[in-house]
Amino acid sequence: MMLSKTAIGRAMPALALTLALAAPALAETDPKAAALLPQDIASAGVLKVVTSLAYPPMEFTDPGSDELKGFDMDLARAIGERLGLKVEFTNVEFPQLIPQIVTDRSDMLISAFSDKVERRAQLDFIDYFITGNVFYAIAENKAEIGALKDLCGKTIAVATGTSWVTWAEETGKATCPADQPFNVIQIATQAEHIMQMRLGRAQASVIGVEGLADLALTEPGKFYQLGEPGEQNPYGIAFAKDNPQLRDAVLAALNGMLADGSYKQIVERYQLTVGQVDKFVVNGATP
Repeated sequence: MMLSKTAIGRAMPALALTLALAAPALAETDPKAAALLPQDIASAGVLKVVTSLAYPPMEFTDPGSDELKGFDMDLARAIGERLGLKVEFTNVEFPQLIPQIVTDRSDMLISAFSDKVERRAQLDFIDYFITGNVFYAIAENKAEIGALKDLCGKTIAVATGTSWVTWAEETGKATCPADQPFNVIQIATQAEHIMQMRLGRAQASVIGVEGLADLALTEPGKFYQLGEPGEQNPYGIAFAKDNPQLRDAVLAALNGMLADGSYKQIVERYQLTVGQVDKFVVNGATP
């Protein structure tokens, strides 16, 4: 959401908003993983997690509710349980995710956030899911727009501040004549992208393969894919570079979840086998 990523609720305030406390099931604590925690986090008993709502099925809320749902949220809660910590979520606008971590306002970032080489100057990652980018459009556009070349000179709504922006621009340069590039506009949420398409102000958008799979389940027949998935890359749980102890504690918790099948259970809960991994890797993205 890649990198960097969006949907039914990133139209929430840019001001960080503390959303929920998930009480850990202490009986499930992994003592060996918990022993790796930095002393300040272990003493506080709280893991401060930052995310950016919303990008179903990874992180979202239902209309009229502030209950956080999604693959990333369930995974973060399970990590907290393994480490014997309460999980405190904070929502920020997507461009504020990295500042939230590097200024120590949050301990851990999980938000369909791509492990990109350029981001590793500030962050360490544990890669936990493999995504890929796709262009998509509303079904009403299918007669006019059947291939990527049909988007030349047209408007593509893309999530603000994500790696999708660059990917969309580069794909347009590779696909279109120089005088008819993709007109890539940045808009915060997936809901707004869809609104722009339905109003005819944008003809397509970009989403991760997991997001398009979710739309196919929740709104069957209303959207279609253009072209093949591109820029396959891992989503990573991110930490400040100076916090390797927390990174290693979370990695140990995740490895325990992989071994006992609980990671797979969360994957299957959201029908996301398309992106599941068989090994958690630290800083595994390729240049």
